Amino acid sequence: MPEIKYYIVDTETTGLRVGWHEITQISIIRCSDRKQLNRYIKAHHPKRVNPIALEKTGRVYSDLFKGDGRKEVVEFCNNFFAEDGANPEERCIVGHNIIKFDKGFLHELWSGEGFEFPACLWLDTMLYIGAWKKKKGLTTRKSNLNWSLEALGITPRPGGHNAVVDTQNNYILWDKLKKEGLPAVPHMKRFAHKLSPEDDD
Repeated sequence: MPEIKYYIVDTETTGLRVGWHEITQISIIRCSDRKQLNRYIKAHHPKRVNPIALEKTGRVYSDLFKGDGRKEVVEFCNNFFAEDGANPEERCIVGHNIIKFDKGFLHELWSGEGFEFPACLWLDTMLYIGAWKKKKGLTTRKSNLNWSLEALGITPRPGGHNAVVDTQNNYILWDKLKKEGLPAVPHMKRFAHKLSPEDDD
């Protein structure tokens, strides 16, 4: 079986609705060498921003006009992924609430620029920490990123709700859970991204 290539990914968006709101920041850490990529993306629909999203990320409305174009960022990320020489079935995207939140936005961004997202495997560290809690007999429903790190005796790096910091904290969490002896593969999910006929037009 080919070795799985792990990537920590986090996004910041203009709100919670895929297809209406959009990604304005993406950060990726390649776990094999801990090289980190970070890009801000110019908003296509800045007026759709949820003010709460701006407040949480510590940005202002004018910041939505800063950054690179969507296609430029997608191509830059694709080149970054391609450096590992792997195919999408051999890549696993790791993130906190990645499956319910970021995955949809990532697929939407890549589809919008005519590309399939280059990874099929997904590992949500909210599920991963859930397995650790079960192992430890903990019944708390808490599972956010900061709580998860603190539960493992790690002080989170300050500056959350910025994709750079959140990916760094998530890398530390993922690495620590591995060292705790928790296998990751049973908690992975497969979501292959395929372009629809409309996307090909």
